[in-house]
Amino acid sequence: MNVTPIAHRAFISIAFIVLATILSIGFGQWVKTGTLPFKAMMGFSPNQWQFMRVWVNVALAIGAIVPLVMLVVLWDRPIVRHFLASYLVVLVVQLASEVSLSRWFVKSVFVPIGTLYTGFRVWQLWEGLHLTVYPQPWFGLLWLMLVFWAANLIMLLLMAIPSIWPESNERSA
Repeated sequence: MNVTPIAHRAFISIAFIVLATILSIGFGQWVKTGTLPFKAMMGFSPNQWQFMRVWVNVALAIGAIVPLVMLVVLWDRPIVRHFLASYLVVLVVQLASEVSLSRWFVKSVFVPIGTLYTGFRVWQLWEGLHLTVYPQPWFGLLWLMLVFWAANLIMLLLMAIPSIWPESNERSA
């Protein structure tokens, strides 16, 4: 059976969404019941919260508006259209998961969801850069998106994950 590259990428995206959702539900439920010792809320300082407000606005601009504009402008290019549509669908599923699961379980579920999806998004963009030849400045904007999401992954690892990590005295309790 010959599977098209578009169908293959769609399958990978769907499989990732299912796996990420299962892991996120498990994390949320286990933190809520105390099975996992992570904090239910992110423990950000006021300065970190201020940084996060700015960071979320940058993420909206670079991570959502830029690819949406690219999708509209490059609509006549099927490979690019399918790549950007898949990217945006995964982004919407991430946002819906963050909002719904943080209401059902604990607020800190934002962190593993964001980390999982950001890692996948970096992979998506790397793959997307190699799908076809992009006209300038769109190629540069794809690189900007990739660099931003890589920086987001670093921020999650250095700031967000430590904010939900259990304190050493909480582990022994």
